[in-house]
Amino acid sequence: MEPREPAAVSHSPSTWQQPHPAPASAERGALTEAVAERIRDRGPGRLLVGIDGFTAAGKTSFGHELAAHIAESGRQVLRATLDDFKNPWKDRESGEGYYRNAYDYASAKRLLLDPARPPEAESCALCSIDPLPRMDVIVDNTDFARPRLIQG
Repeated sequence: MEPREPAAVSHSPSTWQQPHPAPASAERGALTEAVAERIRDRGPGRLLVGIDGFTAAGKTSFGHELAAHIAESGRQVLRATLDDFKNPWKDRESGEGYYRNAYDYASAKRLLLDPARPPEAESCALCSIDPLPRMDVIVDNTDFARPRLIQG
């Protein structure tokens, strides 16, 4: 692959923004670069990459690191988190409410995930308002692999 100018990583303007991680260890950096290389090897089309894991496992940090590695190759990246698609606090105050009602999955699917899938799509929402240029989309969440999100 020919060297290219680094591209931008577009982040949601949400108030839920997590801080960017400190520089990764050499081992983690190598792992993240290997994953980024596999994504780049898929070709120039837009990819939807989901990151799943337990609370505080490092999904957001990994997503930021992965987006940066991909952007270094010249590919533009949109960086989303389902934290930008949460239900109102009143619906998630209890433990049960937090688990069952924390996320507005219908809006995340309708505004972010479904529009990001077709290669001809030109817009999606990172937090209900952002346009989608032809960029890769990296999404993290505690339970991203739930069938109701990943099934097309």
